[in-house]
Amino acid sequence: RSRDVGSAVRRTFARLRQENFHIFGIVVLAVVAVGMQVVGPKLLGHSTDIIVAGVTGNGIDFTALHLTLGLAAGLYLTAAGLTYLQAWLLTAMIQRSMSNLRAEVELKLNRLPLSYIDRTARGDLLSRVTNDIDNMAQSLQQTLSQLLTGLLTIVGVLAMMFWISPLLASVAVIVIPVSLVMMRLVTARSKVRFVDQWRHTGQLNALVEESITGHAVVKAFGRQEEVEERFRVMNEDLYEASFGAQFISGTVMPAMMFLGNLNFVVVAVVGGLRVASGQLTIGDVQAFIQYARQFTMPLTQLASMVNVFQSGIASAERVFELLDAEEEPSDADLAPRVGHPAGRVDFDDVSFSYTA
Repeated sequence: RSRDVGSAVRRTFARLRQENFHIFGIVVLAVVAVGMQVVGPKLLGHSTDIIVAGVTGNGIDFTALHLTLGLAAGLYLTAAGLTYLQAWLLTAMIQRSMSNLRAEVELKLNRLPLSYIDRTARGDLLSRVTNDIDNMAQSLQQTLSQLLTGLLTIVGVLAMMFWISPLLASVAVIVIPVSLVMMRLVTARSKVRFVDQWRHTGQLNALVEESITGHAVVKAFGRQEEVEERFRVMNEDLYEASFGAQFISGTVMPAMMFLGNLNFVVVAVVGGLRVASGQLTIGDVQAFIQYARQFTMPLTQLASMVNVFQSGIASAERVFELLDAEEEPSDADLAPRVGHPAGRVDFDDVSFSYTA
């Protein structure tokens, strides 16, 4: 089971906080880009009102229409450029942090006592240095950007929806608590499976590494069938853990899409009734429907990130477990030699054996 998810999350983000300048730039770019994207649907709704007013009145004001559409296009293009720059900064920050983590793990391996290396399979150690750190980098890369922009989008879209129609906004907000409860239930069930997945990955890597390096010994003592059977069992365990983790966490996405579509239908019906009663314009309803889509999309993305984030935290726990291992004491810390050596070595209560 997962030992301490909160500690792993805090230690992971503590490493990223060392890049304060990049974090500030990423947040600023995300705020500006999301703000531009949030204003876009309102401008498009205003364009619809210009067209409707022109059709029912004395003609379309093409100057105002072109100006509004040009402004919307400019906002979307600028937001796309800022999002690209934000992704570049985030990638640089994460990869630099993971590079420093690899270097720290390498130094840690040189300070570990031989007893730790003796009781830990080399394949599992290699898996922590390579697979687990790479998985941490990929998980952070995929989740941090969407997490930041998703939360900002939810806040900005909610503000615009309440500005257009508090009633429709209240209807759309109902999906939030339902989504949170659903993600909490799925997270609790899939967390254990992701820990098992990466534990079995390390064990399988250990078996493969030992079988390849000791291939001559395996052949000489006729242990091929035994090694193949152990591989089959470990491979099956890894399959079951991976399948369970991915399947359970994967159920969130379809459920969130269903809630989003249901919410979209309710907003469209209520918005149509408000237009019929003259309390809203067609452009406002169009903008609100776009906002409803923008509102549910970050929730769906956040739900889909649950499995990726949990997988990364499971790997982080394995890496931090290695970093927290007890080190070999330094020779400088040993007590000074007392007296003069007598030129004799005594072995008292000494044994040579592997730890069972």
